[in-house]
Amino acid sequence: MSRFIIMCVAVAVSLSSSAAVVPLIVDTDIGGGGCQDVDDVAALCMAHALADNGEAELLAILQNTSPQPCAGVISVINTYYGRPELPIGAYKGTDLDPNASYLSYVDDLVANFPSTVQSASEVDDSVTVYRQALVGAEDHSVAISSIGLLTNLKALLMSEADGISPLNGYDLVALKVKSLAVMGGKYPSSNGGSECNFCGCAWASGSDAETAASATAYVVANMPPEVEVLYSGFEIGIEVQSGGTLSSCAAEDNPCRRAFEDYEGGPNLSRYSWDPLSTLAVVRGVESASCALSGDDGLNTVDASSGNNEWISGPATNQTYLVLTDATAAGNSIDELLCQTPASRRRE
Repeated sequence: MSRFIIMCVAVAVSLSSSAAVVPLIVDTDIGGGGCQDVDDVAALCMAHALADNGEAELLAILQNTSPQPCAGVISVINTYYGRPELPIGAYKGTDLDPNASYLSYVDDLVANFPSTVQSASEVDDSVTVYRQALVGAEDHSVAISSIGLLTNLKALLMSEADGISPLNGYDLVALKVKSLAVMGGKYPSSNGGSECNFCGCAWASGSDAETAASATAYVVANMPPEVEVLYSGFEIGIEVQSGGTLSSCAAEDNPCRRAFEDYEGGPNLSRYSWDPLSTLAVVRGVESASCALSGDDGLNTVDASSGNNEWISGPATNQTYLVLTDATAAGNSIDELLCQTPASRRRE
């Protein structure tokens, strides 16, 4: 059996079953920029719950958009879950509009909940945080959940050797990252209707859409073959609902609950689960997220000018995409984690 075939078999096996403890980095556009939603909040709160369970080890949280207060939301959630010192990084490139809009829950959470950071101006550049998190990890161990623009990942892949590591970004990712779950695109094809994380275009201002689409195309084409890439498309996340139960299962001082109620305009209302579904799959495994691998060998391609994507069937590669098997079960799994009392508060 050739090394290539062995690698492809290993991808299918590892993406279909969860590891004991998954070193996890979450790369989010939480609350602002070209694609604005509340499901990033669900994904981040769920990631903390997985860490409380010993299923994941959170290494860092990265903001991939430009609105300054969004990093404060990350800090609020980290603090609520008892991890106030968890590293936060933010995209510091000049090719996103610094005045991009953001959702109302951002200001609410930053103003009314404890945190150690209130603005992206207070945190390091995402590339620095990425490189520091990766260099300290075991080889071929880290999972990344990309639930927003791919600006940070492009910058990481293009980074040069520095005092953190003698490896450039591409080689560092190849050595340290085991799996990358990308919530983005539509499968097997967007048919000319770009998914927002790939185009950054729903609330784009200035050159944001151009920047987002270019970053997506670069990352999709340049991710090292050593990294297992799992795409989670628009078409499956929109079938899964979660978050509404926070109004009854979570305390009023829970920022995840507050964000959902702000976004939905009231209690007991759920939201599509694109980001938490992708994050759950990369930590617990595909089946535990009530999904399956598509079985369609090949690779993803993205138009750098539009963010449109198309799956090209062909020989097996390090890439695959998810299909949903049970939307209700997937939503229940997410809600169970969202309703879990943080470990740091069980002693209160």
